[in-house]
Amino acid sequence: MSANHAMALGALLIGLGAGLSASGGFAASLTASSEALTPYRTCVVTATPSSTTLVIDAVVGQSNPNTNYGSINTMEVTSQTTSNRRVHIRFDLSGCTPAIPSGATIRLATLRLYATGFPNGCRTVDIFRVTASWTETGVTWLTQPFGVTLNNPPTGQRSDSYNIGTSGSCENATAGYISGADVTSDVAAFIAGTATNYGWMLRDDSEGSGSARTSTYSTKNLGTLAEAPQLVVTYVTVP
Repeated sequence: MSANHAMALGALLIGLGAGLSASGGFAASLTASSEALTPYRTCVVTATPSSTTLVIDAVVGQSNPNTNYGSINTMEVTSQTTSNRRVHIRFDLSGCTPAIPSGATIRLATLRLYATGFPNGCRTVDIFRVTASWTETGVTWLTQPFGVTLNNPPTGQRSDSYNIGTSGSCENATAGYISGADVTSDVAAFIAGTATNYGWMLRDDSEGSGSARTSTYSTKNLGTLAEAPQLVVTYVTVP
């Protein structure tokens, strides 16, 4: 081998060695970064079986203010002059396995109700975080946490809302689980311990309509898994 060839070969080997060293450093860096990544986790709390206490749901009605509707198969949100109805629902997050750590970051929490009946046109249903206790077998129109004043609490205090109705342009116009209903900030507060989980109350955005405007949903008491109320929570934990 000539001297020139020997020098060229030496330079090539040195270059390859440097390249492998750089490649090894990149791989090590990639591995370290990958280990630092935390996968998303999802918890789904479903109202099943119908006897579960992890989920409670009930409807309250203005026209029968002393009656409890915590054991029926459907629940309604209604806007009507003297017959308004509201839905109350709560999901116990201890039903999540594994448990969601208090330091977890809640990326998305969605309330899922199965709609079976729709109001004429397109109505807005507001979702409010309940701030006082209630029971599935005890809550009535007169004892509900927010009181009996119509359109209270005000729209500006809602956690989120969704549209539902027979109008083709309405967000939810056919039977099935509703779209919308983002309760991420509420669930984040429950997990962090900055708010107590008393669930949510749903009411028509404009109660007291001259004509009945009702949306209907399946309750846990129906006992149909494919229509059971759900809370879906997606979160990440701190490494």
